[in-house]
Amino acid sequence: MDCIRCGLCNVCPVFRVEKLESVSPRGKIIVSKSIDSRIARDFFKCSVCGLCEVVCPVNLKLTEFWEKKREELFEKKLAPLPIHKKLREMTFRDFNPYRGKQEKRAEWLEFPVGKSKTLYFAGCTASYRLQNMAKASAMALKELGIEFTVLGPEEYCCGSPFLRTGQKDIGRFLFEKNIRAWQKAGVEEILTSCPGCYKTISQDYPRFARELGYSFEFEVKHVSMIFSKLAKGKLGFKATYHDPCHLGRHMGIYEEPRDAIRRCGIKLVEMERNREFALCCGAGGGLRSQFKEISIAICEERIREALSTGTDILITSCPFCEYNFTRTGKERIKVFDLSEIVCMTLFP
Repeated sequence: MDCIRCGLCNVCPVFRVEKLESVSPRGKIIVSKSIDSRIARDFFKCSVCGLCEVVCPVNLKLTEFWEKKREELFEKKLAPLPIHKKLREMTFRDFNPYRGKQEKRAEWLEFPVGKSKTLYFAGCTASYRLQNMAKASAMALKELGIEFTVLGPEEYCCGSPFLRTGQKDIGRFLFEKNIRAWQKAGVEEILTSCPGCYKTISQDYPRFARELGYSFEFEVKHVSMIFSKLAKGKLGFKATYHDPCHLGRHMGIYEEPRDAIRRCGIKLVEMERNREFALCCGAGGGLRSQFKEISIAICEERIREALSTGTDILITSCPFCEYNFTRTGKERIKVFDLSEIVCMTLFP
């Protein structure tokens, strides 16, 4: 892979914080053929947000390149980094990176669900950390007339945090756990409110299925695709929307969340950087877990940009984004998941 000195590396969220050539896209490409333990760490100072790929003047497929390079580092035993290794060990043991008990995975569910061909896959963060998001998504789907089931103890981490940090082996392990559970339950459609799960199940799982000889015929949707058609209301306040990297740049879902927000009667005010040029929140790609200070600094910049729109209400559609914004923004900004906004119209 060849890289030119184009001057666009300064869009990289991590480079804007660290100001070091070694963490810039160009710098990492230059040293990519001769990485040793001294510089391998810098390859993980990246949220794999994909903004570098959007602005690259020679159209390098950088998102794929970063993930492949991290796989190589893992194979050469230059990864995982300490925190990533700890999360890996917990997930092999508990099937989630939060030490959550498997029998309590659907403890957030407030009403009974029966057997259905449509599955709501909550994901680890909504199941164990941001249960408000899982509750709101399920309540909104139910009230909008979407029949679905939840697998609870038979739902396992999708593997997204590990695939983004080069750990393909545990991704493959979790794929097999999930697909066997889905086939046993007769699932045909999968709904998720987590963009990381959405990307992993939509893009990575079909590849694993081909490699391992499974049939993969599931229809996969992010809940914003449903809310954009069915949500309605008259909330009447002003808010801005943050595009999650995995939902936007990685999967091309930009307008559906905006359509849902407008259908809820909200005046949407865009941040200066939006859609494919949106600034990352700083939480993804293993960045917050291993390099918390960098993640928070990136998040601070995005919060300032949100507040500059003249509203203190920030809507997103990703548990990692909500988690980082809420903890970094504290009392300065109100953060809601799209599912919570939809619920406001359904349960005023």
